[in-house]
Amino acid sequence: MRRSRALLFNTDTQKLELLLTPLNRLDLKLENDYFQEAIRLAMTDLRRAGINKLQPHFYLSTGYGTVAGSTSIGLGFYDCTPLLRELNREMRGFEYSFDDLVNILRHELGHAFSYAYKLYRRKDFRAIFNVKGHYFNTYPLDERYRKRANPWSRDYVNPSGDHYAQKHPDDDFAETFMVWLNPRSKWRRQYRNYPGALRKLEFVDKIIKELRRQEPVIDQEPYPYEPLEDYHETLAHFLKVRSTRQYRRKATGYIDLDLKDLFSRPPTYRGERPRERDYIHADNFIRKHKRNIVAQVSRWVGTDEIVVKDLLDKCSARTHALDMWVRKDDREKKLLEFTSYVSYRCALYAINENYMNGKR
Repeated sequence: MRRSRALLFNTDTQKLELLLTPLNRLDLKLENDYFQEAIRLAMTDLRRAGINKLQPHFYLSTGYGTVAGSTSIGLGFYDCTPLLRELNREMRGFEYSFDDLVNILRHELGHAFSYAYKLYRRKDFRAIFNVKGHYFNTYPLDERYRKRANPWSRDYVNPSGDHYAQKHPDDDFAETFMVWLNPRSKWRRQYRNYPGALRKLEFVDKIIKELRRQEPVIDQEPYPYEPLEDYHETLAHFLKVRSTRQYRRKATGYIDLDLKDLFSRPPTYRGERPRERDYIHADNFIRKHKRNIVAQVSRWVGTDEIVVKDLLDKCSARTHALDMWVRKDDREKKLLEFTSYVSYRCALYAINENYMNGKR
């Protein structure tokens, strides 16, 4: 990698930028290879089991979970990219492997199946999974189940070793469904000495054969609850990061503070007046003038054009992530200020390069 790009986009710089970016500006897509392959494998297992009427809707959220009473499944955004997974591990102490992710999706598909056919209303389901009271209102909002979980119980599957099936009948079914759905689990043999867990697995096997060709009894329209685009807090706030100092020291390409001085925060209006009437997004502003800025700065400063392009790529990416704007009435003034700033940064780079190469 050329030096200019290595300085602007080194790992510590990218981590710092991610931490200081609002969640809804991370520009993440569910259609990345990591998630898509996991979804493909889990859905292949579902279709192989003959469950063809269930049509789950996947979306990015702040964690994994199925919206109660629906077939919409939220996926933790922090597994979207390698850098996000690394930050999550550094800050929160855990990282899901790819196999873990596939199992999580099998688990969530179990929730979706249960909700799609409202199994929680069936007497046999409530008896086998010991449902008492309102199915959703009794779901615990904390992890205190861990203290009362019986590690010696033979009434629950425990594929992950965390006794999660003992949290609530909803998760008991989903964990049991996950084990049943895994084509490599050999659940009859694995749980032959666990009569309670085996009874639940056999119930899942029976109920799926009964319902898999039937239409779900609920509307399967997407119902995303707490989607990522609704979150304006920064990643650092979400991960409860106390200090970013460890990244700032090595973030050679960090220019957010400069860009915040150069450009404006998102304008707000009362009523329905569109902000695009008076403002242009800084990202579009930079891209519109990129060719002229590259030519002028390269000629004035004597820097290679590719170095100027690298810096403009960084400015464009960060103004987009930070949602920065330019007032249309100030475009000429702002173009002069921004071109001067790019020239200054490129001049510093040229001086440093000459020093490094012994040209003093």
